[in-house]
Amino acid sequence: MTWMYIWLGVTAGALIVEFITSEMVSIWFAGGGLVAMIMAGLGLSVYVHLPVFIVLSFVLMLCFRRIVLKKLGKGGIKTNAENAVGKEVKLLSPIGFGTPGSIKINDVIWTAVAENEGAEIPEGTIVRIKGLEGNKYIVERI
Repeated sequence: MTWMYIWLGVTAGALIVEFITSEMVSIWFAGGGLVAMIMAGLGLSVYVHLPVFIVLSFVLMLCFRRIVLKKLGKGGIKTNAENAVGKEVKLLSPIGFGTPGSIKINDVIWTAVAENEGAEIPEGTIVRIKGLEGNKYIVERI
């Protein structure tokens, strides 16, 4: 019966931490603690409910954290720079082998590199922005 109260404390503690931080990390331990508490209440050995707590908590976190963050709008908030992905722009300076070029987006000049490292793209070419890596845009010739 003691383990049932321990798991109740773990569940309550995980919920309190989650309400304070709202980072969707400790809520999964509350789920694992709840199941372990039920198992302890049924009289199962600690050698059964402890591994179940550990495995279930991490499985819940690995499987559902990204989905929940996406639904809550906390994961993957796009910046202005990321919103440019997919746009077509004019190359201001040429991209050579190992030499980045430059593009202008919303009156800001950005570094651009070719999607294919060996590609050479001359100045004035219209390119499509494929992605953002650090502070450089990855572009491809249209």
